Amino acid sequence: MTFLQDSKEPGRSDWELARLAVHLRGYAAYDDDPPTDEARRLREAFTADELRRADAFLEAGRQDTERLTAIEARLGTDTTGDEAWLARQLTVAWARLDELRNRIDTGGSLMANTHVAAAIDYIRGSRP
Repeated sequence: MTFLQDSKEPGRSDWELARLAVHLRGYAAYDDDPPTDEARRLREAFTADELRRADAFLEAGRQDTERLTAIEARLGTDTTGDEAWLARQLTVAWARLDELRNRIDTGGSLMANTHVAAAIDYIRGSRP
């Protein structure tokens, strides 16, 4: 895949790049051949490094629930140790983060969701 050699807008943050990538991928879904259209749109908008940064940003926002489940299983009945406490805190934090992201995704025009999403480095509509 041949990408841009020079950035169209140098200095964009990873959040801005990821936001544009999600937007372009969303448009590609309406094409007769979504994977081809997605690849074309991304090649026209990004350098290879910019797309790597955007995808890494999106990947970093995914919750590794399988790893948390494995940690909790390893802890077993230990409910008093620091690791158990941290696992419980992470579970609560992820649940609250999911709720916040759901509200951003369904907020419509009743709130400035771009401002709120930017405040927590979330890309609206980026979750499957």
